[in-house]
Amino acid sequence: MSNEQKFGGNWTIEKLDMFSSYLNAYLISLKKCRFEKIYIDAFAGTGNIISRDGTKNIAGSARIALSSDLQFNKYYFIEADSNKAEALQKMIDTDFAFLKSKVTVYAGDANSELSKICSSIDWRYNRALLFLDPYATQVAWETLEVVAKTEAIDMWYLFPFQALQRLLRKDGQMDCTWVECIDRLLGDHGWQAEFYKEDPQINLFGTKSIVKDIDTERLKGYIVKRLQKIFPAVASKPRIFRNTKQSPIFLFCFAVASKNEAAQRLAMKIANHILKEKF
Repeated sequence: MSNEQKFGGNWTIEKLDMFSSYLNAYLISLKKCRFEKIYIDAFAGTGNIISRDGTKNIAGSARIALSSDLQFNKYYFIEADSNKAEALQKMIDTDFAFLKSKVTVYAGDANSELSKICSSIDWRYNRALLFLDPYATQVAWETLEVVAKTEAIDMWYLFPFQALQRLLRKDGQMDCTWVECIDRLLGDHGWQAEFYKEDPQINLFGTKSIVKDIDTERLKGYIVKRLQKIFPAVASKPRIFRNTKQSPIFLFCFAVASKNEAAQRLAMKIANHILKEKF
């Protein structure tokens, strides 16, 4: 069986194009800065994405970062699947041998490995670009807090919009493991009061129940507000990626950990331009 990542849809290309645009602008804007520049990819895959019909390969985020005309001083790739991590390392050894001394591949959980990386770096002298591209609810809120506390990372986060919606049952009757998963994803219990309201209709037992009361725009706004709790600057209009049925599946979010206002302004100017819908 192939270890290659599978193509998700046209939105996959759009996501990678957007991220590539920011990555290139990031390297240009920091070209003359004294800081060491670090690239972190927490769900790196193999570096290649195969189309659904298997006829072509698309460059994944890892390959895009390594192929940039301007280089980072260090590259950290994390991949939970050991086979994919091995394939990624082989791709680096074969296609980017000249960068091998700058690259480290970790086969492990994104949350634990990313936290270790963040704690091992002296952020007074380093700046980083982080790409969080989970396929579901793997990213813990605590990990985002670790990233924010560095005060040195620009983060693109593909938030699992559809996965969260599926966990939010219409009647609010969720298994405790589902509740724990949502708490882990969003950081606390506040979502319960935000997403549910008391049903005005009295049921057969003479009591009122709760019902889900959250639409796409309100959910998007809530996620932005949550990120604003821990990051000094957050793009207010993240891009919604939809499937062929036009159902929202992911929310492409951008946040800046730096408290430097000039750095925030520049990063947000670039990110907001990239996030703007093109019609």
